[in-house]
Amino acid sequence: MGAKQDRSMIEAALYAADHPLALGEIQEILKTSSETYVRKLVGELKADYEKRGGPLVLVEMSKDTFTLRLNDECMTKLSGIIPKTRVSRGALKTLAMIAYKQNVSQAKLAEYRGNRVYDHIRQLSALGFVESKPFGRTRMLRTSRRFASYFGFEDDMDKIRERIEELAR
Repeated sequence: MGAKQDRSMIEAALYAADHPLALGEIQEILKTSSETYVRKLVGELKADYEKRGGPLVLVEMSKDTFTLRLNDECMTKLSGIIPKTRVSRGALKTLAMIAYKQNVSQAKLAEYRGNRVYDHIRQLSALGFVESKPFGRTRMLRTSRRFASYFGFEDDMDKIRERIEELAR
């Protein structure tokens, strides 16, 4: 494949992915071991989108993680037609607590929020926002890549916590 075809493949992968793509994932798609080559292509693609000034932008979510999304103006104007995932207010509060306190045990979360959290956790897990792993007689909870992508966070527990603190100020 040539550079032009590889750029097209990166663009297609970013469009199709349900999560931001890491540099390593893009390397695998292109079947190359060269980080420099992939960074160059991503940079060119990002510049193309900026030059066009269209509705899509290529965003570096965190170091070496990229996504394709609508620009802020389009997001604002199209907010009424963009499909939203319906989550109850209580489930959102539970999700916020999981995001802030992760890794948090299900038992500890029930102490904070009451027994309704078990229903919330089932709903949030079904939506793909929360991951859980067995831990003794309880489960440890954390947010997923889908959560980070959907809400515009980096997929890093510490950075999610920092961003939540920043937004709360």
